[in-house]
Amino acid sequence: MIRLSMVAVPPRDAYLAAIAQIGVENLVHYDMSHDRRKFDGFPALVARAKRFGLRVPVVEAGPPIDRIVMDKEGAAAQIEDWIALLPALAREGVEVVCYNFMPQLTADAMVVRTDFAATTRGGARTSAFRLADVTADTVPHREQAIRVERLWENLERFLRAVLPAAEAAGIRLAMHPDDPPMSPLCGLNRVMSSVEAFDRLLAISPSPANAMTLCAGCFTQLGVDVPGLVARFGSRIAFAHLRNIQGTPTDFVESFPDVGNLDMVALIRAFARHGVHAYARPDHSPLLATDTAAEEGYGFQGHLFTLGYVRGIMAAC
Repeated sequence: MIRLSMVAVPPRDAYLAAIAQIGVENLVHYDMSHDRRKFDGFPALVARAKRFGLRVPVVEAGPPIDRIVMDKEGAAAQIEDWIALLPALAREGVEVVCYNFMPQLTADAMVVRTDFAATTRGGARTSAFRLADVTADTVPHREQAIRVERLWENLERFLRAVLPAAEAAGIRLAMHPDDPPMSPLCGLNRVMSSVEAFDRLLAISPSPANAMTLCAGCFTQLGVDVPGLVARFGSRIAFAHLRNIQGTPTDFVESFPDVGNLDMVALIRAFARHGVHAYARPDHSPLLATDTAAEEGYGFQGHLFTLGYVRGIMAAC
């Protein structure tokens, strides 16, 4: 069964206390920045979380990976940063590092949305994507597109170098899908945009350290049978993002977990039925009226609602 976890953006003490109060023991360290020093304060965060009875078993995301993805000068140094950091994270209790292989062109690694003032049930503000609205200004950049096969070569080079360190540290590297899962987008190719791409990723190495993040939102954007993916990928799922969308792959709005294309009940039942043990957290929740100013999709109240809804499903299962 999934092991519930939460992010706290920002990780203020009141949020950590609330996470413990609702019976969740796992805090996810969330920092998508491209600063190689972003883990300097990680031991202090782990110690602070421990005071609230929380562990920090999952990190999103790892060290910078932008040079690795695009095979630029500095890629080898970034790989060495990954190899050096994994043992240090393991000593602090980290078991899973969620990462992605999108071109790292924005603060959130090129997650693309075209509307941040969309609304869903009750007028809750949320984000949306409409392919027809994508322009050169959606993600402005001067990068040159590189071949899909070269991106795969870059990914395989990264994994073959880093997986031995991950195995030795007891850490699973959990690949997150492209968001939205389409390629090319904004003039650049991406490689983790299909179910078959994950088959190919996991075939690179059978190591348990070579794992995946089942992002319910991204795979729902593909229009596939998301609960069926639990049987398909099974124990290779190390982490899950629990969220929902309404619409089509090219025109969708991020919604509450109980309203949308995905049958969240069927997904949670699939995790229980197939005995998959993975950490899972709410993700990209609409902002409730009681939420204070927050990073888009990371209002704490909305995440609490999702977690309560999922916990109810788990009890029924």
